[in-house]
Amino acid sequence: TIIFTNHRKLVFTSRVNSMILLELRNRIIFDIVLNRLTTGSKDGVDDILADFDGVKFHVKIAKDTNLLVVSIQWKCVDVLLDNGGRDDITKAYGAAASIIGNEEGYGFTVQFDLDKAGANKEAFAENVAQLKRHLLAAPFKKVFKEVDSGKGTGQVLTIAYREDEAIYLKSEKDSVSVVFSINFRDAGDQVLAKIFLQEFLNAKRGINNCPSISYNTKEAPGELKGVSGVQESETHSFVTFVLFKAHINDKTADKTASSILSFRDYLHYHIKCSKAHMHTRMRARVDMLLQILNRARPADMLALKEKKTMSGKTFIRKENK
Repeated sequence: TIIFTNHRKLVFTSRVNSMILLELRNRIIFDIVLNRLTTGSKDGVDDILADFDGVKFHVKIAKDTNLLVVSIQWKCVDVLLDNGGRDDITKAYGAAASIIGNEEGYGFTVQFDLDKAGANKEAFAENVAQLKRHLLAAPFKKVFKEVDSGKGTGQVLTIAYREDEAIYLKSEKDSVSVVFSINFRDAGDQVLAKIFLQEFLNAKRGINNCPSISYNTKEAPGELKGVSGVQESETHSFVTFVLFKAHINDKTADKTASSILSFRDYLHYHIKCSKAHMHTRMRARVDMLLQILNRARPADMLALKEKKTMSGKTFIRKENK
């Protein structure tokens, strides 16, 4: 068995808007499936892959077959399956996939028939690689549909998708509140997150019909009042998005779900980039100061000077430091 870590390719949206977004697919699963479909290889595959949010995949293809079995281990997988996950998986893959008995140690297993990939092999590989996205998006789309049809209950759905962190979905009459509980183990990250999210608030002023956003530290927002299991501490912060019907109707729900799912990864990615940029600037500043100091002290001040006496003898005079 080979252990891999998933490094996602970065995508630039445009030159004008240089926001960097992370792919929703697992790049290694995409490469495995696309390679199988395009090369016609019949070799066996048995790989274990890691993904964001503590997710682990087990990908298997038996030798001389085209049946791909993908198992996923994730602490919240049962909640996702019970809140639209099974239906969304069936809808996303159709006859090309079937849910089978769970592999031991994993919470969910699905089998893909690669012979039913269709003409667009790359699109099929992309779809398979988004298995995690489809599972996590299912509860969002379920709640979106309830509110869009006027059936918001006011109840809160908790998705404990990481250790010490969760996503909370609260359906209201005409809006959905999405609350991210984020545990910043580094105090510096918490400060940078506050600055970064302030830019969201500033940008909101110039954009029409954008979601409302708020940021709380230490204490949970009012949307989570009375909800059990909410962790509040010095290191916990809460980011709340309020989505309205324009964001969650039939035309926009899928795109909205995809955008908001990756918010935590997006936030932490930019925090780390900001820290790396500041460290680079500080190192460059130190190098410049050292150069100034070196130029300020002539080199011959440190050199040993040879002198001669009246009799012709030589001696070396050392300068006092």
